[in-house]
Amino acid sequence: MRNKYYLPKTFEELKGLSDDKLQFYWDIFYHRYPLRGRKGKYRPLWYAIQCELYSCKLSEKYITRLDKYAGNPEKYIQRAHKCKYNLAIGTVLTKRYKGKTYQVIVKNKKAYEWENIIYPNLTTIAQKITRGHVSGPKFFGLVGRQNAKS
Repeated sequence: MRNKYYLPKTFEELKGLSDDKLQFYWDIFYHRYPLRGRKGKYRPLWYAIQCELYSCKLSEKYITRLDKYAGNPEKYIQRAHKCKYNLAIGTVLTKRYKGKTYQVIVKNKKAYEWENIIYPNLTTIAQKITRGHVSGPKFFGLVGRQNAKS
């Protein structure tokens, strides 16, 4: 750290700081535009403080991402946990890949059957089929499906 300052040791302690103290820490770690409101400052500041306390460096790309998320954290939390596709139990997903047809049966929200084996997600199945890194929903054509119906 540039100078010796007391740093909050817990997230709760950070949230309990006065507006002036919170702005003080923001100015130390971020030399960019100030975020509006208290809520948007917590996460980026907490990451910066943890990095300072444990002598690690926060990559610029993560700082940029944290700044983006801090503007409206509720929006990004909802998107992170939202399933982008909704498949009924018993739905059969069919995919033709390299001349062979593959069929996956939806057992429930977190169970998919392929070749009589239950898998927790489509990505695992898609990776076994392609023998590489691939998105399961994208491989089976589920990405963008909701937009097409609207």
